[in-house]
Amino acid sequence: MSKLAAFLGRAIPTHQQKQSSHLGDRTVYVGASDIAGCPRKAALGKQCPSSHDISTLLRFSRGHAAQAMYAEFFKTGGALFEEEVEVRHPDIPEIRCHIDFLFYANRQTKRLHIVEMKSTDGIPDEPYASWVDQLHVQMGLLQLTLDPEVQIGGSILVVDLNAGTYREFNNYAPNRLVFNQLMEKAQHILSATRGECAPRTEPGILCGYCTFRQDCPSHVVDMELPPEIHQASKAYLELNEQKKALDTRLEVLKNDILTFVNGAYKGASDGILVNVTSVSDSVIVDSKKLKNSYPDIYDQVTKPKSGFLKLEIKPFMPLAAQAA
Repeated sequence: MSKLAAFLGRAIPTHQQKQSSHLGDRTVYVGASDIAGCPRKAALGKQCPSSHDISTLLRFSRGHAAQAMYAEFFKTGGALFEEEVEVRHPDIPEIRCHIDFLFYANRQTKRLHIVEMKSTDGIPDEPYASWVDQLHVQMGLLQLTLDPEVQIGGSILVVDLNAGTYREFNNYAPNRLVFNQLMEKAQHILSATRGECAPRTEPGILCGYCTFRQDCPSHVVDMELPPEIHQASKAYLELNEQKKALDTRLEVLKNDILTFVNGAYKGASDGILVNVTSVSDSVIVDSKKLKNSYPDIYDQVTKPKSGFLKLEIKPFMPLAAQAA
């Protein structure tokens, strides 16, 4: 390991700890992100806290960097807001949240707007359910601590720093039914953390990042797909079918053009350039023939190739539906 790598291996965790110091000891309370996620992950994470790897810490730092950047944008634009506003449940202080941005129309206003910020690689068409639940926890807790006449709104600001794009999912308002359900979940996490009950599992799109996945009862063969994964798989299947149709159409158009040019060709009109070049014949190695005829040479010139995960998504009809 180089000196720089060793240095960063110490500096990055220290920096992340400093950036998250305002959150306090997360093992003693249930936060909005805990409530929005899997109860088992939240409870076990508080019972057996573990350090994150450097890759995860860098993702966290990217989120902090994005929030700091947009805070400067808001200040430059003259917005009135506070950052990282802590709100505790008035009756259960172990349930609390930290609001990324809390905006005021003015200091005397009775209208407040919460913005929950997310930094991602690629912006989804719809916000993830966990993001929406996290926002509802924040709006609901804030509503409990304020005058009933104060109007509260919320939105989710999703930022892709790599692509230089952002999108706001807006027009959320407190919903007492949703909030009450989330508070029941929060109290379940508290009970599970204290060892009073076994934590429930809620598999979802973040399972791949969970350190407790290996022995999770929800991750077994033929498990039922979580709603977000089901929607993602359905969209993948639909797009893949469109891709097949497009590939077929492209092949027809390609043959039409090549039939017209009948060889090397270059032409242009109205902003379209067509350039057809001839690729010379070449020779490739027949690996099967080489292995059969010259096994010693084959072993000398081959090298191992890493395996990979193969994704297959296709229409499926349960047996009960087939029999109906």
